[in-house]
Amino acid sequence: MTCQEAIDVMGEALEGRLAADLRPGFDEHMAECPPCATYLQHLQMTRNALLRLGAEDGGNTRRQELIDAFRREFGGK
Repeated sequence: MTCQEAIDVMGEALEGRLAADLRPGFDEHMAECPPCATYLQHLQMTRNALLRLGAEDGGNTRRQELIDAFRREFGGK
């Protein structure tokens, strides 16, 4: 798997929706490519922060806007 291919499916991987046939190549690429592994780690941190943003009040519309933008950008549904 190339860097571009890995980046294209990172959103799916983060959400646990990566196709089974892509998983071995993705995992191998992450193990062998420090820049992609770092990028994936940063995406995970960003995703986690967005999911926690405003969780206390449940009515934070900006939180939902950010989550929606993130999903549009990285292919999440």
